[in-house]
Amino acid sequence: MQHAYDTRPRQTGTYALDTLHALPCGCVAAVYRTQPLDTEIVSLEARGPHCLHTHHETGRVLGLSTADDTRLSR
Repeated sequence: MQHAYDTRPRQTGTYALDTLHALPCGCVAAVYRTQPLDTEIVSLEARGPHCLHTHHETGRVLGLSTADDTRLSR
């Protein structure tokens, strides 16, 4: 059985999904960009089934930063 996953950026009001990252523990983190402040919010979107990090809770904000357009990791 094949599953289709939509990884295109989505936008809802003041937040726009920028990227998704698979973490080594099996969790998935999302980077959202806020408008008009251009701040990045990193939140945990899915918890891996074998993750041992107690602070990894779905929906929890893991970090905030100002966007850096010179970053190459996107």
